[in-house]
Amino acid sequence: MKTCLIFDVDDTLIKYEKFDFKEWYRFIAEPVAKKLGISMDVKIWRKIIEGKISRRYPEKFGINAVKFWKMIDERNLEYRKNMLSLGKLRKYEDAEVIKSLPGFKIAWSSSSEECIKFVLENTKLLDFFDFVVGKDYENYSHIDDIKPRGGILREVLNKLRCEKCYVIGDSRRDMMAASNAGCMGILLSRDGGEKRGDIIIESLWELENLISG
Repeated sequence: MKTCLIFDVDDTLIKYEKFDFKEWYRFIAEPVAKKLGISMDVKIWRKIIEGKISRRYPEKFGINAVKFWKMIDERNLEYRKNMLSLGKLRKYEDAEVIKSLPGFKIAWSSSSEECIKFVLENTKLLDFFDFVVGKDYENYSHIDDIKPRGGILREVLNKLRCEKCYVIGDSRRDMMAASNAGCMGILLSRDGGEKRGDIIIESLWELENLISG
């Protein structure tokens, strides 16, 4: 039986010191929205990220959604490069457990594949993974079917012929996507706050006892 471990990246494996959502919005989304003539503010942006508003929102203003998200991902990569240069992008030390876990390992995020590989490579985690899935998977064909939906995961799991699947993430959206994809959701709750998941852990080191070959 092929076991697949799908890891959310941001805030599960990678931490951004003193991350500010409004600052992130002003850096990546606000300039793109202004350039393309899209009406947006930080509240709308948050709802898009949370899956409460469709990622095809730009199409209301006659802007192709794929064009918008390609521009967003370019800005998002610059944001991550900036955070790295400031010493604010680091890995969680317990992410080292990944190399000792059995199974096929997948890094998964709502950002682009390029963004994912950038942060994993610069934190020396990229070599731990067999596959990387970003929202630009298959040229953004799943643009409105990512977190908290699970369509993109189902397609990847079928392609890789995964028979047993775990999704490890830090948010309710990760757990909803896991459920929608038919996977076991393992919620990483470092601060003990969020408690919605099939299994709750406080450290990635706990995975050594939860996942066996």
